[in-house]
Amino acid sequence: MQKESVSLRIPANRPLKHIVCYALAVITCLIGLSDMLSAFLPRFDWVLQFGQWPAMLPHTQLRAQVLTVVVGFFLIMLSYGLARGKRHAWLISIFLLLLSAFFLHVLRGGSILATVSAMVLAILIACSVHFFQARSDPPSVLRGYAALVLSLGIVFFYAIGGFLALFDDLEPISRRIGFTGLIFRIFTRAHLHVPMSSPAFLFAPILRTLCICAVLYGMIQIFRPVAAAFLPEHTERRKARELAHLYGKNSIAYFTLTEEKLYFFSSSGRAVISYVLEGSTAVVAGDPIGPETELPIIMREFVEFCNKQDWTVVFWQIRDELKQLYQTLGLHLIKIGEDAVINPQTFTLKGGAMANVRSSAKRAEKDNVHIDFYKGHVTDLEQLAQMEGISQRWLDEKGGTEMGFSMGHFDPAGDEELIYAVAVDDHNKVHAFVSFVPIYGRNGWGLDLMRRAEQPAPGTMELLLARSIEFIKNTGATMMSLGLAPLSDVNADDDTFLGSSIDFLSNRFGDPTKNQSLFNFKKKFHPAWESRFLVYSDALSLPKIGWALYRAHQDVSMLSVIRHSLKQRRMQRRLKRLEMLKATQTSAV
Repeated sequence: MQKESVSLRIPANRPLKHIVCYALAVITCLIGLSDMLSAFLPRFDWVLQFGQWPAMLPHTQLRAQVLTVVVGFFLIMLSYGLARGKRHAWLISIFLLLLSAFFLHVLRGGSILATVSAMVLAILIACSVHFFQARSDPPSVLRGYAALVLSLGIVFFYAIGGFLALFDDLEPISRRIGFTGLIFRIFTRAHLHVPMSSPAFLFAPILRTLCICAVLYGMIQIFRPVAAAFLPEHTERRKARELAHLYGKNSIAYFTLTEEKLYFFSSSGRAVISYVLEGSTAVVAGDPIGPETELPIIMREFVEFCNKQDWTVVFWQIRDELKQLYQTLGLHLIKIGEDAVINPQTFTLKGGAMANVRSSAKRAEKDNVHIDFYKGHVTDLEQLAQMEGISQRWLDEKGGTEMGFSMGHFDPAGDEELIYAVAVDDHNKVHAFVSFVPIYGRNGWGLDLMRRAEQPAPGTMELLLARSIEFIKNTGATMMSLGLAPLSDVNADDDTFLGSSIDFLSNRFGDPTKNQSLFNFKKKFHPAWESRFLVYSDALSLPKIGWALYRAHQDVSMLSVIRHSLKQRRMQRRLKRLEMLKATQTSAV
């Protein structure tokens, strides 16, 4: 275990790494571009002064020319990975540069200057190995399609440039058979009747090869599997669950265990950080989980790990107790709101302070509304069907997608760790429902879903929460979170409060009017307000961080779509069983 006296601040070596990686990436891109253009552009006199390799057999020379263009295309595509310090891009670029230097330029009778340039660049990249330690990111379909569009775009502009450069050779053919006929012949390997000595002779096979390479590259980016280095194994998930149950003090600790999360363990294995990767931003759910003595160590190791991967870091909803520790690491803080926390053991509806809640709850009870509690899943199928309808209407109003990351979904199948409270009347009509997730390390529960029917009985939500607090009190819990009140600042942490200078982040919290209404509702229960913060590594990356947070909370991954479809099927089967049961009861009467 490291000594306490070890400095926690991250070494400031990122600027040098970025300069080296970007410089090598730009040079690699330029060499790749020159390789692609060399197929049909004449060699310049100043290049020829450095000499050229002796010409080989014609068929060998032509094949080498095609391969040189293909290598140039992939060098351009790899330059992005080099700029981000990716290890796989480093390795493949060295191989392609050496292949181009020692074989392709020689076989095609290319210039000695091009050979030397490629060889020198390969040596420079090889000597900079310690700047290229980042592993591959888990890919997204969006980035895969972007890579496909980019690669096809390069081929498109290459084709335009080729037509312009070879206009004198291709124009007679185009005049004879038409431009469409020329394109058709290029992609069907039909003979263009161009002299072998002309650069136009190579244009058709090169363009065909590039199109195939572009499509294959894009398809690989779209369908390649998530990097095994980041996929948590079963043992890691079990270990993360054990640590969360022991040390998960954050109100969103339950969501650190959801299936989309990746895990980073400290070197001792006694602490864990739960995160998702959105592009090149690691979005952490809450605080690191582990013994207090282990937290400084894992935070430093994680930030160093992200720096090595060239990732931006953002921690979502960190607790006020750890604020100083993040600042010691050189990270930046923004206050995003406050968590409304109450003690169920001391909570009471008596007294003047709770008169508003008490009268609202009594009003709902006069309409014969009462609360049913379920642990794990709702067993009343009629109530469950209504809850599904309420939830779907709520989703339609919000845009049709469930939130994720630090928020729960409505799952008709339920979850053994959750508590559900359903407000129903004597006709079993559901007026509203809420769910609670465990806060393991504080012996408490956190309010998650809170959804109501279109026209609930007045006072239903007050009754629902008041009775839920009493129910949770009987479980022996010592704390209960009513959830984050976005943009609230009861504790007046003005130095880090979310200001108007970064309004794009405040948009993540939705309508300010609704936020104020939510705050006022929670305020009725007179909670203690615990400040919650957003922590980030780079102030210049705030727009990217805002987008990453949005993407993390919008559950639109392929996995979520499949999961939602399976849940819908299960719900439909349950509804069919309910209808059959009702039909049986009706016929019996």
